Amino acid sequence: MKKTSIIFILCITVLLTACSTTEKQTNIEYTEATGTIEQVETNEILINNFKEKNDKDNPESVIRFSSANKYYDKNGNKIKLTELNKNDNVKIILTKDYPIQETSPGQIDPKYIQKIILLNK
Repeated sequence: MKKTSIIFILCITVLLTACSTTEKQTNIEYTEATGTIEQVETNEILINNFKEKNDKDNPESVIRFSSANKYYDKNGNKIKLTELNKNDNVKIILTKDYPIQETSPGQIDPKYIQKIILLNK
């Protein structure tokens, strides 16, 4: 009888643990930058005056963003690349510690881009 009770309790414990709804929360931090669109091409945009919001030490730079398809207006509505124009101001939300490829101009891989937000329309 004791053996059956112990096995029953173990089975219930395993079942409850397996059905648990606790999820691991991943804490992703973001970096915010701003800039002005210099050029819009078929699958990429060129940003002038790219500057991180909280980075006072680094100068503004020119960065190329390849097709990220993560374009939004300032109200949070998804927009198409074709709705972006030269001289539009944008805010770029990137994952923290993103690398800039040392090319001319610099490039940021689309996997680090969370959103590109059009500010002036």
